[in-house]
Amino acid sequence: MKHYYADKTCLNILKFLILVLTFILLALTAYFLSFIPIVMITLCIIFFAVGFFLALIYLPVYFKNLNYYVSDDKIIKESGFYFRKKQIIRLNKIQFTTSVSTPFSRLTGLNFIILYAYGGIMTVMFLSDRDFAELTYNLRF
Repeated sequence: MKHYYADKTCLNILKFLILVLTFILLALTAYFLSFIPIVMITLCIIFFAVGFFLALIYLPVYFKNLNYYVSDDKIIKESGFYFRKKQIIRLNKIQFTTSVSTPFSRLTGLNFIILYAYGGIMTVMFLSDRDFAELTYNLRF
């Protein structure tokens, strides 16, 4: 059974993007709502708290819990933040797959494989470029 993890490079890029977006929202809130200080302060606190939670608490825990196990007959995905979720798909039940690789996937780790099976789908996400190529090759039917 082969074990795959989420790529940590993608985690760092997502954390950076969330923090940049948070500071842009803080600057826009301060600029446009400076004449209503109570609303501006409230929105700035909310934006800061949400951005801080997502970038420094939620994403690292989610990426730590995101695991894939691939055997000869099934794929198991374990994920979740507070509640752990386990999803299992038998390889013989997969109808077709879709592979999505971003232009800078070697640098970002934003690689996805969407597995369509009878009764549902499974998204294998945030794979390193090497793991993406290996898993895509192994899933060819």
